Amino acid sequence: MKIVMTTVFVLVLLPASGETAPRPRVALVIGNAKYSTDVGPLKNAVNDAKAVSKILRGLGFSVTEEHNVSRDKLLESVANFRKKINGAEVALFYYAGHGISVGGSNYLIPLKSGYQPDNGDATTLRMLAETKLFNAEQVVAEMSAAGGHCNLVILDACRNTPLARDASTRSATSGGGLSEMKPPAGSLIAFATDAGRTAADGDGTNGLYTGELIKHLQTPGLTIEQVFKRTRAGVMEQSAGAQIPAEYSRLVGDDIYLAGMAQSPAKPAAPKAGLVKIPTPGEINKLAAAGKADQCIEALRLTTAANGPGDFAATPIETLLEITKEDLKEATVPSPKVDAAMKTCQLVLNAIRDCLPEKNTHRTELSAKALNRLGDCQFLSGKTEDSIRAYDAAIQLAPNDAYPIYNRGRAQLTLGKKDQAKADFNTASDPKFNQPTARKLALKALSEME
Repeated sequence: MKIVMTTVFVLVLLPASGETAPRPRVALVIGNAKYSTDVGPLKNAVNDAKAVSKILRGLGFSVTEEHNVSRDKLLESVANFRKKINGAEVALFYYAGHGISVGGSNYLIPLKSGYQPDNGDATTLRMLAETKLFNAEQVVAEMSAAGGHCNLVILDACRNTPLARDASTRSATSGGGLSEMKPPAGSLIAFATDAGRTAADGDGTNGLYTGELIKHLQTPGLTIEQVFKRTRAGVMEQSAGAQIPAEYSRLVGDDIYLAGMAQSPAKPAAPKAGLVKIPTPGEINKLAAAGKADQCIEALRLTTAANGPGDFAATPIETLLEITKEDLKEATVPSPKVDAAMKTCQLVLNAIRDCLPEKNTHRTELSAKALNRLGDCQFLSGKTEDSIRAYDAAIQLAPNDAYPIYNRGRAQLTLGKKDQAKADFNTASDPKFNQPTARKLALKALSEME
């Protein structure tokens, strides 16, 4: 069986305490490889754990290293690790092994877990996952609550396992993939490849992503962000552009240099000419106009990785959002078209963050549109509470747009929150918005509530 891996980093930064004395660095490193055949044994998981442990010890970490652990052992190890975090400069958790997404949450698969997805509906699978697997969010929560200055979580979790199959079809060939993990403020989440995509295990003794990562973790003069950029460039080169790591960043505060500072930090390496063809803006625009969202966003990422964020990304992003708007016009129930539109919105939001310069004049407007469209998709798919969060974010970015306010009112009404819905409809019907269609919709909704 071909094994594929993905890596997730979660870097959580808390305000510095003002201490000047050196503080300890602590790490818990776990590698799970000896899985049963129904889960799928791994070749490189323990090797990756050993390699990361060696690098971290060289960077001054006190490392606890565990191999082939059960759920009880994993819980015990994390609990003991939490006790060491308070006051630490950096606390780091690394896991190499199988991991799957269930109900939108990511779970690490311990040895002998007993988790089987056969004949289970969504609720049953989520309950089984919570009791037999290990929710990756628990690590983030434990470390964040433990009082460390900087918490780093690295999940090198294999996706190609029969346990990731679609329980409704019993397909063992589903692409699988981990779900995006939203970072808290002052944090960074990095995937070995985009959320929902697969990543290569590598032909040597380490996974493709971890093999590149350990090269750059120990390079002096690189900030955490530069480590990820170097790693991304290396992975793109090794995979000829087939695998593109992604980061989700809300970092704040001073730069972090795990390997120390250098006099002249080196610039991130770009893919070598000839190995990866960098698409032109015209080619990217054609992909967008054809509605090929996956290919368009991947082309944007290639160009951004090579040349940096640029205004060239605005046009294809706007085109994809307009196509999504048209696709949703007549939608009233969940459908494959709605699912595709939701995926496009998520891809677009990532591309806005990563490919558009922060100073681009359309960045805020496009983000608000994408969030409003995402909310529409979630509302149509029955994910009403998620849709309200998306509308909230859109309203915060574009307070002068009546549509997300009206849409939030619809979602509130569906949840039985009539007072909140009425307030949103009243606000959206205000002529100050100069959006007659939105005003008409809001007034109609108000009349129907009477």
